[in-house]
Amino acid sequence: MRIPVSGKKESNPMKHIDVPAIRKQIISFVSLAVVLALSFVTVSVPELYAQQLKTPDSKQYSLLLQNIYHFILQNYVEEPDPTKLYEGAVKGMLDSLNDPYSTYLDEDMMSDLMSDTTGIYGGIGLYISKQATVANENAPRYIEVVSPIEDTPAWREGIRPGDLIIKIDGEDTSPLSTDKASAKIRGEAGTTVTLTFRRGTYEFEITFTRTKIEIPALKSALIQTANGNVGYIRIIEWNANTAPQMKTVLQDMKKQSIDKFILDVRSNPGGLLSSVVDVSDLFLSTNVIVSTKGRSSSENYEYKAKPDLAIPATDRMIVLIDQGSASASEIFAGAMKDTKRALLVGEKTYGKGSVQQIFPLDKGGFKLTMAHYYTPSGIDIDKVGIEPDVKVPEPTLNDKELEELQRLYDAGDIARYLESNPQPTLADRKAFAAELAQKYKIQEIFIEKIIRDEAERSMPARIYDLEYDIQLQKALDFIESADFEQMLENTKTLAQVRALSN
Repeated sequence: MRIPVSGKKESNPMKHIDVPAIRKQIISFVSLAVVLALSFVTVSVPELYAQQLKTPDSKQYSLLLQNIYHFILQNYVEEPDPTKLYEGAVKGMLDSLNDPYSTYLDEDMMSDLMSDTTGIYGGIGLYISKQATVANENAPRYIEVVSPIEDTPAWREGIRPGDLIIKIDGEDTSPLSTDKASAKIRGEAGTTVTLTFRRGTYEFEITFTRTKIEIPALKSALIQTANGNVGYIRIIEWNANTAPQMKTVLQDMKKQSIDKFILDVRSNPGGLLSSVVDVSDLFLSTNVIVSTKGRSSSENYEYKAKPDLAIPATDRMIVLIDQGSASASEIFAGAMKDTKRALLVGEKTYGKGSVQQIFPLDKGGFKLTMAHYYTPSGIDIDKVGIEPDVKVPEPTLNDKELEELQRLYDAGDIARYLESNPQPTLADRKAFAAELAQKYKIQEIFIEKIIRDEAERSMPARIYDLEYDIQLQKALDFIESADFEQMLENTKTLAQVRALSN
């Protein structure tokens, strides 16, 4: 009953029932009932499952998910887009796995992923991954550079393995998957993208102009030494062309009586499993190259070497590895180490030991980890990596030196020097580096290399670098040593290394 403003009672109170007020009461009651009901379901259903089943019934969850989808579709206050609901559900399920390699792929991401296997796309030339480890569970996981691709904008700017991409065009990368970040970085040639990097505690920003990226499978050359020539082969991409090109290069080198080989998989983030198996088979005549193991029996498989060899088993081999060596590169390194076919030199590898498959869904799809791979001695190196037989650390700059390096770039001293001296000799570089070292607190050897790299920025990348590549220098020393066979014999398989560490 409503009391009028005048204070008099209405003659027919039923004509003045406050419908909105009653509706509010009903809605409040219904809302409370729904909340209570939902609370009851969320609390009681798992308890009921626990009482009736030892493990949750996946069919029940599937039905529940289907019912929720249809309920939202029919009852949400505004008509939702069924495609977005579907994509959101798939993304949510894959995200719940907490696996950076299992992700939903929209149409653009699917297209980018397919272009990876052809080796041609528009971008800046970076292999990236979701940051695998962070200081604590609450710390943001950014996008990490696995390696730059040589002769690309990122390579020319000096981007390194381990650099973190914390922003793409001002957008925080911590919520982004690897594939989503890749899609944002790539684009039409001639357009620009701005990335903010973190190296240690030092942050810097670079605006890149995208270009057409074409990735060669490998590069090779003969390195002259005092004792003859050494065959140097750098594997850049594990794709369908790598094995046949490798076989051709080895045949050509054998015609020149080469019996010492250095295979370089540094800054190579991986590729096709079939490619690395075929390349490994060129150097092995028996035993398992790699095995894969998953929950499904169809994922359990051993890839074995065939009897034919591309080079004699007595030829000396070294494999160069570093933090940028991942996935297929680690399969190759693990196979060569466990069979004692080659000596590993350099630094610990990245540690990606999982195998993904791509499943198309209409125009998009998803990528799912289906198995882990195991080296010939039965070791899963996922999130662990492979230690080299001989550790040769690459010199790095500390945080203060990085700040000094930025100050050097900002000052423009090197750019002005190269304007008047565009092709400095080694002696010229050393003299100018010594001068700059008095002004900037950076080791002279780094300044020397920076001067040379800036002078050669517009030129094709060197196939190898005997001036500043310490790991390659050491590899040449080892492969020509009279003690090489003994060094190789004394190495331990990954299983033996694991047993000693436990």
